[in-house]
Amino acid sequence: DFIDGLDLQQIIDGEGKRPAPEQIVEITSKLIKAVGFIHDHDMLHRDISPDNVLIAKTGEPILIDFGAAREEASQTNRAMSALRVVKDGYSPHELYTAGGNSGPWSDLYALAASLYNAITGVAPVNCQARLAALAEKRPDPLKPLTGSIEGYPKGFLESIDRAMAVMPAARFQ
Repeated sequence: DFIDGLDLQQIIDGEGKRPAPEQIVEITSKLIKAVGFIHDHDMLHRDISPDNVLIAKTGEPILIDFGAAREEASQTNRAMSALRVVKDGYSPHELYTAGGNSGPWSDLYALAASLYNAITGVAPVNCQARLAALAEKRPDPLKPLTGSIEGYPKGFLESIDRAMAVMPAARFQ
């Protein structure tokens, strides 16, 4: 279908009006429902990023580009696809390696990373650099949203930070 609007990356880059915090919260709610629908149907998107979220002129977010959505989401039946999409800043570290333990938590990381960019205007630090810092016992180079930005409901920014945890077990499952 033709969607009259811009993708989230275009908006972040200044082509459209930046969404206010209440609009980000509403967009997030709708995208979480869309991702939940995908996961409920035993699929993973595997390519969520700002350029794959269209924002219609009505404000409705639409998740696009299911070209990489080939892997089954259930842990009991997981047939790996040869197609792997990795986008620096948006892909969790488990998508960087063949046989990485990806699951719904991987899509949630990518969604949170996209929201982080929409909120801050800055792309998140590459997860591989974050993992290397953790391995070297250095601080995480990603600045958390919690406590650094005003205007969001209690718990909202904390949820994004948790969904962007480097280690999959620390994320929402």
